[in-house]
Amino acid sequence: MVRSRSGFDMKFAVLAFSCLLFLSIPADADDAGTFNAMVALADQGDAEAQYHVGMMYNNGIGTQQDRGRAFEWFQKSAAANDPLGAYKLGCYFDGQGAGIVATDFDQALKYKLVAAKAGYARAQHDVALMYDRQGNSEEALKWWKMAGEQGLPSALFSLSRAYSAGKGTPRDLSLSYAYFKLSQLAPAKNVNEMASMLSKPERERADKLVAAWEPQPTALTLKALNGIRAADEHLRVAKSQAH
Repeated sequence: MVRSRSGFDMKFAVLAFSCLLFLSIPADADDAGTFNAMVALADQGDAEAQYHVGMMYNNGIGTQQDRGRAFEWFQKSAAANDPLGAYKLGCYFDGQGAGIVATDFDQALKYKLVAAKAGYARAQHDVALMYDRQGNSEEALKWWKMAGEQGLPSALFSLSRAYSAGKGTPRDLSLSYAYFKLSQLAPAKNVNEMASMLSKPERERADKLVAAWEPQPTALTLKALNGIRAADEHLRVAKSQAH
């Protein structure tokens, strides 16, 4: 699915530097109803419902926030092979679960890889960061490219840095500038300064890439971005299938 760059980037900015998949909002009657219905579905072994229950406990939506119970539901969801449940479990092992579970980067990578391989852009970016910290620049670049193709601003920015430094790839200032501009994370002044460092052919090549580029988010990435709306849709589909 292709989306316009500006609208998609604005939506992605909500998640740019967080493991949270949807925003915490005050609980109301509708949220409580969604929570209760989701728990009932999750108790039947529905892996995606288990993930949504975990998120509702994680963010205090429809119920009191309880990160311990959130962790338990993410464990169930991941064990049932839900990629977003696996991602959140990885986030807890990656430090988000302080006071709930000990940080374990091997476990964090294991579970985030599940979501990354399933196509979730945020997981792909996190996996790239973890490989980069290990000094595996080639593997990091591979995952940043996947996340960048989906339009994740932080991944595009990381690609710019990788091509500028020649980490995991030959140095390419033209590509570095293109990804720098596409990320939309840098002030216009910095973008213009970087452009001035390029030769005319390099600048033309970069501008051509930027003009032709459109993000290609996966269905899983879009589901994660839709948050509580995705939860409501999952309930609707489950209800229709039950009749």
